[in-house]
Amino acid sequence: MNIRRHRHVRSIGLSAALALCLAAPPKPAAAAGRLPPDTNVLLIAIDTLRYDRIGILTDDRHVKTPNIDALARRSQVFTRAFAHDPLTRPSFANIMTGTTPPYHGIVDNPGFNLERRFLTLAEHLKAAGYDTAAFISAIILDARSGFDQGFDLYDDISGEEIFLDSGTIERDAGVIVDLADEWISARTGKWFAWLHIFDPHDPYEPPEPYRTEYAGDLYSGEVAYVDAQLGRLFASLEKSGTLDKTVVIFTSDHGEALGDKSEWDHGFFAYNNVLHIPLFLAYPGVKPGPVGENACHVDIFPTVCDLLGLPVPAHIQGESLLPLAAGRKRKQPKIFFESMAPHHGMDAAPLEGFIEGNIKFIDLPLAEVYDIRHDYEEEYNRAAGYDLPGLRQSLSRLKSELRGKPTRQDLRGKSAEIVPLLRSLGYIVGRPTKGKEYGVADDPKTLYPLILSLRQAILEAQEGRLGSAASRIRTVIQIRPIYVTAYTTLSKLYYGAGRMAEAIKALQDGLAAVPDNVNLTGNLGIMRFLAKDYRNAVQVLRSVTSRARFNPEYFNYLGMAHMNLTEFEPAEEAFNEALRIDPTIGAVYNNLGYLNLALYVNTKDDARLALAIENFDKALNIDPGLPSALKGREKALGYGKKTARR
Repeated sequence: MNIRRHRHVRSIGLSAALALCLAAPPKPAAAAGRLPPDTNVLLIAIDTLRYDRIGILTDDRHVKTPNIDALARRSQVFTRAFAHDPLTRPSFANIMTGTTPPYHGIVDNPGFNLERRFLTLAEHLKAAGYDTAAFISAIILDARSGFDQGFDLYDDISGEEIFLDSGTIERDAGVIVDLADEWISARTGKWFAWLHIFDPHDPYEPPEPYRTEYAGDLYSGEVAYVDAQLGRLFASLEKSGTLDKTVVIFTSDHGEALGDKSEWDHGFFAYNNVLHIPLFLAYPGVKPGPVGENACHVDIFPTVCDLLGLPVPAHIQGESLLPLAAGRKRKQPKIFFESMAPHHGMDAAPLEGFIEGNIKFIDLPLAEVYDIRHDYEEEYNRAAGYDLPGLRQSLSRLKSELRGKPTRQDLRGKSAEIVPLLRSLGYIVGRPTKGKEYGVADDPKTLYPLILSLRQAILEAQEGRLGSAASRIRTVIQIRPIYVTAYTTLSKLYYGAGRMAEAIKALQDGLAAVPDNVNLTGNLGIMRFLAKDYRNAVQVLRSVTSRARFNPEYFNYLGMAHMNLTEFEPAEEAFNEALRIDPTIGAVYNNLGYLNLALYVNTKDDARLALAIENFDKALNIDPGLPSALKGREKALGYGKKTARR
């Protein structure tokens, strides 16, 4: 898939940068809850930003970030802040609700949407008289994810055609800054704005001059670009006097492994390379400086309440950062964390744990314990010297204390086809095995080499070595027969090579190993359609859509299969169901256009011709320039002219 990524790059002038670095010293510290009543709140969350990619935190070792550094100099900098999850949706559920996954249940990206019954920070501030807006840069957090709760404006990316190879959709930091600055500038009262900036997420493609300057480390080049764009926002806020009356929270949802601990991206393990996050807190009267006490995402909600003098809802599981900044210890010493994508993705053992003081416990069949004071890189597993049954009991008690009535995975809607998991996991595999006793063979550390081997197979196929790639994938399947992504990957490699029979057989082999798997069944139905085996495609796709009514793609292919069999009524039903699930898919409107055009040709019913033109118009409104829709509309208009002449 071609990458089309809009870049809005403006360089921050030297004078503006110096103005930020030489900002006036803070006013005398304000007491907690006694900030002026018109104080604003700005939450800046950089997706996939490692702690050590902030220049001031590591002496510019990797990247220079002068504008973020300037913010840090006027902030309380929490040097030991942690995410609870290494994935986007769970992390923002933690931030926005002030509760952990055992409470809200958002433990993975696909299919886990924030339910309306959970109170969000935006709702809490809205009730306190704040204007609220969110500026979202990736499809994973579009309004259908549930994170729009409490926002007057939720400016997400739905319907925009900016596709990446990974299947995600993104707009860059320059766009987000422009949108946020415009909205903030128009405010006359107090406001809360959330900026979600996606650039450091893979693929790493910084614009110039950062692509050249950081040619050997494009990830850091993305961070440098984000810093420059934030510099524009900070300069604008300072020029208008807004910065002096705004609480600024700067953080990331999680980090990026970049090869540390043998992981390359994020979402599999839960080491500090992905859990250790930057967390800055700036507000009127702040006494800036480093804070060494452990902090975490769920602390953000109560901190905002503490600063603004708002009540902290009783169910909130974090605690205000202000006492921690004053030198006090945490009231709740344990910080819960997890990484559940491997559990949901390949039925790996669930990865959970906690951090308490300097001790980090990872509960797995191969348990891990680290002293993060002396071993922050987690190189020395000290589990042999600890009471593991006691640690597991402590974790169980912690989860019991944190537990609420969590949401369950619901794969209805477009979220199931977005699937912005890390590339190594690929597609949804299904649900983990209920009641399974997990052993060493199920430990993510045991399974991760299979992920790497699958990735290597894809690279080999891209180099034209299909035989070697297929052999490698078959080895992966032999080791982990339930690994659905291996079967779908093998099928796609064969399909790309024009070996349709083998592509279909790979999916059939997968279904023999994992019967009734939705992903495998859906892929088989689509592959049958691509093989022009329309009758069998209908049979398979009817089966999958009857069991899993969440994926509009399945209904679209079902409709196309029926159309090729000239079964127009069930085709129309399937297309309409696809649009009921997701009304933003231009291809489905295009297909409906051709269906109505065919019915017009057969029946000469002018209503069908009008519907065809309407469908093509809707397709082009969503996807301007879609060749098939342009051609279909032109043909339909031609029929209309002939009808008018009669």
